Amino acid sequence: MSEFVLYNLELDGSGGAKVLEASDLPVTLPQEGSRWIHVDRSDDMAQEWFASLPDVPYSLVEALFADETRPRLVKMGTGILLTLRGVNLNPGSDPSDMVSLRLWVTPHFIISVRKRRLLSVQDVIENLENNEGPVSTADLVSTLTHTLISRMASVIDGLEDELDDLEENMSQRIEADQRGELVQRRLESIRLRRFLVPQKEAIHKLIVEFQTWMTRDQLVQVQEAANELTRYVEALDSLRERCILMQEEFVNAQSEKMNARMYVLSILSGIFMPLGFLTGLFGINIGGMPGTNNSAAFWIFCGALALLGTTQFLVMRKSRWF
Repeated sequence: MSEFVLYNLELDGSGGAKVLEASDLPVTLPQEGSRWIHVDRSDDMAQEWFASLPDVPYSLVEALFADETRPRLVKMGTGILLTLRGVNLNPGSDPSDMVSLRLWVTPHFIISVRKRRLLSVQDVIENLENNEGPVSTADLVSTLTHTLISRMASVIDGLEDELDDLEENMSQRIEADQRGELVQRRLESIRLRRFLVPQKEAIHKLIVEFQTWMTRDQLVQVQEAANELTRYVEALDSLRERCILMQEEFVNAQSEKMNARMYVLSILSGIFMPLGFLTGLFGINIGGMPGTNNSAAFWIFCGALALLGTTQFLVMRKSRWF
């Protein structure tokens, strides 16, 4: 029954938490203290338990355990539903494949739902174990929000560094394999921005909705997280624009190479066109062709062709065609 429970904690108000048994789940919504239950969404029993609680509308259950969702904040039931996204820092995973964290918050109770592991949650758990964690549900929300945003710094900065290196390499020499790297960087920035923009709006709304729940320090912490998130969105916008400019530069370089090759072919065609005409003309097998009875005519004709080709080359060179 309780295998879906990842953490069942009662905050002690001093930065620590009492670890409760996984089976010790509330049968009604707590009206005092600060209870935090973190569950695994992939287990259907988690949804059944939460739906069994009184005063929990089914629309909230559906929203909290939905397969796909975007960052948002909305009032539901007696609390607030907050959906956030964090970068995927699990080993072997793509950071831009962001992990969803859903929270339903009341003044004395928080249920958080996830499918994949989030290191930001682990950070908060470790702080609680060291008696340096949040002291209330409002403090837990602000701490989780700040930690989620802080974890994005390394990913955004790393993406910028990779694009800087690629840009420097392209300024020295443009190669075919750089196009794949450029497309990958652009896709990563697009995937990150897809969720960070609505998450920025949700966090700004969180500041308004939680004003009566949070202390001044907690509101400042959330505001700082919102400012950092705004900076990340602006950085991703800049990355996307740089990727577009670099892609245009790549296309221009490829076009220049193609034009240079076509120009060489045009020059060669211009040289060999009259030569081809003459060889075609003298290749017809009809009477009256000059030199048919002269054994040296072939070599004279070859010399004339060589002289004509050389003259054309010199004229084009002098005219600066190449």
